[in-house]
Amino acid sequence: MTRLILIALTGAFIAGNAGVASAAPFKPCVVYTEAGKFDKSFNEMAYDGSQAFAQKTGVAVAEFEPAGEDAYPGALQAAVSAGCTDVALIGFRFQAALAAFAPQHADVRFTLFDGVVPGNNVASVLFAENEGSYLVGVAAALASKSGTVGFIGGMPAAVIERFEKGYAQGVKDTRADARVLTGLVAADPKGFSDPFAASEIARDMMRHGTDVLFPAAGVSGLGALDIGNSKGALGVGVDSNQNYLYPGHMLTSMVKRLDVAIDRAFDAGRQQTFKPGITRLGLKEGGVDVVVDADNRAVWTPAIVAAVARARQAIISGQVKVASPS
Repeated sequence: MTRLILIALTGAFIAGNAGVASAAPFKPCVVYTEAGKFDKSFNEMAYDGSQAFAQKTGVAVAEFEPAGEDAYPGALQAAVSAGCTDVALIGFRFQAALAAFAPQHADVRFTLFDGVVPGNNVASVLFAENEGSYLVGVAAALASKSGTVGFIGGMPAAVIERFEKGYAQGVKDTRADARVLTGLVAADPKGFSDPFAASEIARDMMRHGTDVLFPAAGVSGLGALDIGNSKGALGVGVDSNQNYLYPGHMLTSMVKRLDVAIDRAFDAGRQQTFKPGITRLGLKEGGVDVVVDADNRAVWTPAIVAAVARARQAIISGQVKVASPS
């Protein structure tokens, strides 16, 4: 079942789109995964970006929240039926539905985040999670007292591999004798919505000495962070800044600037500068980074600050090549 929500703004659909030549009035829309727009993670970062765009332009943004993956095609149809001209899809799990749907609607511009679908009306936006996760690995290696750190992925996927490989490389490049324990919540998308399962994986990792936990598992990751906090392990937030969840007990958050990317995507549609194809956003482009703020600053020693700064510059300059599955 698909739910349609309109962001209420004074003067919605006013002069923000005046003068733009288009076959239909510009109407941006977002289709979230079933985790919902307030998942404290990837969807919520997209929501923040769409809100910023709406406030900046006065153009209302329609939102669709399908109940599950089997409802994705219906959500796409609902968006088009509602007159959406620019549709943002939040996550690689929309790839199959979009590949079948986009060719039938050549007059609609689609932007897929975290996945790739070819087509003259599809822009695919990828993030270099491996680069941001490398910085997390550097910090984790220096913050860990035990020399054992953990990574928990939601399910097998290229995007999860980029997180894992970058993190492990950052740890090992910083502390060669460190151990990186890894686990997956599930073999399918349920791995992104099972906090209990993630907490059990985290609990087992801590039994084996892990004192830094980095979950890249959507809502599931919240379970890992919670048990880690209760047992004394430092946590790492993902996608959105999650440092506020456990102030003083979060090492950092590896953010993907989906808020900025979705704002740019809608701007491109509004200005008629949309370009299909693949865009990759890494450290150099400001697409990923680690967060240091009032909630975790005390955890960052001068050694961590200096090491992460060096690693960031080395990646941007090309001196360090971070492994990636794709």
